[in-house]
Amino acid sequence: MSKNIRIVNYIDLNGEMILFDSLPEKRQKQAGEKLRDLMMENAGYDLKRPSEKHRPS
Repeated sequence: MSKNIRIVNYIDLNGEMILFDSLPEKRQKQAGEKLRDLMMENAGYDLKRPSEKHRPS
């Protein structure tokens, strides 16, 4: 017996639940970076960001 599991991710964007996959790629990247930063801060890391001039594209 084979069962498929499907995971659907939503994001709370300004109080509205939005399907993550429906966001434009740029917004998905921004949300992922924000989530990463929050997790790293909660783990005790002190995040220091490079200036825009030195940030990779």
